[in-house]
Amino acid sequence: MSEEQQASQQSQAKIKLGDTEYDFSSLSDPAKQLVAALRSSEAEMKSLRNQMALMDVGRRALVAQLRLAVENPEAFAKLQNTESGSDDAQG
Repeated sequence: MSEEQQASQQSQAKIKLGDTEYDFSSLSDPAKQLVAALRSSEAEMKSLRNQMALMDVGRRALVAQLRLAVENPEAFAKLQNTESGSDDAQG
């Protein structure tokens, strides 16, 4: 989206604080800067939540591998050999 499109959308946007709505275009420049900072922080928080979700998936996979390594070392070793063999075939 171009800066012009974003500016057009922002000028039509409403900002709600509590029970009161304000036209974005009627806000002072400092207030508009604060809105931009809030939007930026919200976007960053969303990105970090997504990263945390990915890390959680990886953590669960590591726990599953650890459980297998502890409870069934032979199966884990076979899995490791299978995975390392497929890497050789691809490389």
